[in-house]
Amino acid sequence: MAIDKVIPLVLFIAVGYALRGKFQKPVAVGAIKTLIINALLPAALFLSTIKIDISQGLLSLPAFGLAINVFLLGIGWLLTGLVIPRKEKAKARSLILMFASLAPGLTVYPFTQEFLGEQGLALAGLVDVGNKCFVLIGLYALAIYLHQRSVDTSHINFSKFKTIGLTLIQEPANLALLLGLLIGALNLGNTLIPEIVLQALQRLAACTTPMILFFVGISLKPKTLKLPEILLILLVRSAAGFWFSAGVLILFKPDTLAETLLAVVLP
Repeated sequence: MAIDKVIPLVLFIAVGYALRGKFQKPVAVGAIKTLIINALLPAALFLSTIKIDISQGLLSLPAFGLAINVFLLGIGWLLTGLVIPRKEKAKARSLILMFASLAPGLTVYPFTQEFLGEQGLALAGLVDVGNKCFVLIGLYALAIYLHQRSVDTSHINFSKFKTIGLTLIQEPANLALLLGLLIGALNLGNTLIPEIVLQALQRLAACTTPMILFFVGISLKPKTLKLPEILLILLVRSAAGFWFSAGVLILFKPDTLAETLLAVVLP
């Protein structure tokens, strides 16, 4: 049953939340996040991509992630114009940027791997590449544009875009995806990589799910959250995401259960 898979994952979050008092210093939480992003998640994504079927339309997956965010940005812009007075420009800018940037993030990986296996994890990682491109580059550019328009200046500083692009390319998870896809396409997974290295990567990857969910637990700070406002935004965003999913399912008719579930879950 699905509930039997969900309960252990929720327990990891609960354990992290119960122990959050032991991780009050930002450096402690940052160390766990650094370990996840730079070691555990890349290992899991690499192992999943060297086994993936390269015949699938992989290039369309980052585009799918990008399309999700562009759609949500449009909905957020429309919603802002309807519910926020024109004079409250700062609040409007914040809502536009936040509505499009509320991606599942790290939390999507444990649940995807649990229900869809390594193939689903690899597909989710590729979709997340498009999401990262949008958030790190697209939303950054939009934030600059909105800010500079509010202060009546036409000068836009593009100096940071090169740095952001390099950071995106050099991110360990993205490098692991690219390397894994290359090795998988050439069918070199069993010959190029020594067995002892694969075993080490498998042990790292096995820690990914519990560590991500533990990190989510220790990062929760209910007292600092404006729950009514955040809940309302999340509900509206979820509704928009389901409409997007419905459109994708009707127009493209995914062939596999994994693709269907990803089309529903990721938006």
